[in-house]
Amino acid sequence: MQYEYGGWTIDATPDYSLGKFFAHARLTRASPDSGTDSEMHIERDIAWFDSEDEAVQCARQWAMVWIDERNGRIASAPADRAASRNHNPATSPAK
Repeated sequence: MQYEYGGWTIDATPDYSLGKFFAHARLTRASPDSGTDSEMHIERDIAWFDSEDEAVQCARQWAMVWIDERNGRIASAPADRAASRNHNPATSPAK
């Protein structure tokens, strides 16, 4: 399951083991210079899920945030990013 985003190719194909789908993100970016190697980043075991679709969506979202951070873009507030990684909604303290 490959997606293009921000000049990168995201491979969000999960691994299946022990009855769970493990979200992984494999990111590659080809250099515009033909003599330069491509750049690659692999993030394993981001989270695990009962369904393949959930694992793919998690890996894809993780990769998009990672790309945005590297490109200097702010995709969302830091608390929102942390909450999305933990699958828990962000909460604000009571006043």
